[in-house]
Amino acid sequence: MKKLMFFGGMCCLTSLILIHLPLLANVPLIRVRRNQARCEPQLGRIVSKGDKRFEVGSLICKGDELEVLNGGFVQLLCFSSGKFLNLPSGTIPLDKCAESEQVSSPCNPSNTDGCRIQKGGTEGSDEPTIISPYSTSTLNSRPKITWTAVKGATSYKVKVKSYEFGWEKVVNETRLAYPSDEKEFQPGTPYTIYVFAYIDGEAFSYDETFVDVLSVASQEQIAQKIKRIKGLGLPLDETILDVDVIYTAENLLNETIEMLKTATATNSQNPTLYRVLGDRYLKAKLPKEAKSEYLMAAELAKSSNNSKELQKAQSGLNLVEFYNQLPTKRNPPQ
Repeated sequence: MKKLMFFGGMCCLTSLILIHLPLLANVPLIRVRRNQARCEPQLGRIVSKGDKRFEVGSLICKGDELEVLNGGFVQLLCFSSGKFLNLPSGTIPLDKCAESEQVSSPCNPSNTDGCRIQKGGTEGSDEPTIISPYSTSTLNSRPKITWTAVKGATSYKVKVKSYEFGWEKVVNETRLAYPSDEKEFQPGTPYTIYVFAYIDGEAFSYDETFVDVLSVASQEQIAQKIKRIKGLGLPLDETILDVDVIYTAENLLNETIEMLKTATATNSQNPTLYRVLGDRYLKAKLPKEAKSEYLMAAELAKSSNNSKELQKAQSGLNLVEFYNQLPTKRNPPQ
């Protein structure tokens, strides 16, 4: 009798599951964390309502089929371009949103044509290397200026020059906060930053970099994109990584490196944050800084059994070794 009741109950349960399978199949899929998506790399993230299969905030993989309601479209943040795309039903065309890893590293052992000479100088070398600003584009009109120490240098001169104005300061450290008494950078105007190393009052060597503050219109567009990402209610790490996509697409390495440095300074256990920071340092032609982040990413990936991130961190370390074999630019004193 008990066996009959058991089998009868199982039959009822099976019937209920079968009856509701169509309903379960129609439940929208949501996978917001990168380690939840069983694909590598992810193409992007759904940022608007309207898809039958994917909730807002869901990551999209290559080959995923969108089913947009009422013949409309949904918006996707494309990770390879940082753009918001309006997409109809169907698979995502790779000519509109390429796989991010195909476009992330133009310089590698199999494509040396995409390489640029890395920044010269290391700690204690005979020439300074400007570390920050990290790239030529920025949102910061008063950027912090840092550089590597020069062996034997007794002082450094920081010089800023544009067709509108210029200034210079002599310091004994390897960093300079933008002087409050100097005019700030203006959008759309190119600036050149020089750092000269002095030994006993004579210029020994120097480094230079170029900086351009994005236009007000571009800054507003970027701010709107970031506001939209923050409005999705994603986990903090995912929000940071999505904002990194937007910053990197605009070559805003200053902003994204500082953001990632802040995130990793909180003793985050997410290896992706450290690995992406390594990627950004490498993009800024700073392999020494990149190596430290890749090593930390590899350690965290091992401890969490994250084989995908471990592989990426190892690939990053291999690229660092390749970059270290490239010639460095050297600037004689002027």
